Amino acid sequence: MTAAAYLAEIIRFFTAFFLVCAAIGKLRTLAAFAHNLVESFGVKRQAAALLAPAVIALEALLAGLILAGGGIGRFGMAAALVLFVLLTALVGYRYVVEGSVKCSCFGESERPVSGYDLLRNGLVIASIGACLAFSGGAVFGKKESVLAAALAAIATIGAIGFHDLARTFKRSA
Repeated sequence: MTAAAYLAEIIRFFTAFFLVCAAIGKLRTLAAFAHNLVESFGVKRQAAALLAPAVIALEALLAGLILAGGGIGRFGMAAALVLFVLLTALVGYRYVVEGSVKCSCFGESERPVSGYDLLRNGLVIASIGACLAFSGGAVFGKKESVLAAALAAIATIGAIGFHDLARTFKRSA
């Protein structure tokens, strides 16, 4: 087991957990998520009513594919990379053009997107790309996988709270 392959395993779990948390957050505030699609992205109400659950289902499906591992997990990681790139580009564009965008990424429907959120997504995109480049199909035992999942859970919590952590560090500096 190489360090790069093990880091890729941690990133695989991280990506799946991140997607699960995003899906749960949006599901908890489904009406607010659909409303933000209308208000921040100009989606028609009827389309938002269909798009919001579709996005949630896609995030959950990709998380399941990633957790399945193997070739299907690699496909899930590649699809997650495409999803993150597209959504980050769309949100980033709206952020630059509109100045204030609400996307309900993890259920926080009242807080607008910040540059820290876009930075976090950029880091997630880079980590998924690294995972795809360095995974190499290594097979891990149960103990190693449980440790990788635990480390990924810690990273997921940090990534979800990245906006608040970055603001706190900035204020304390």
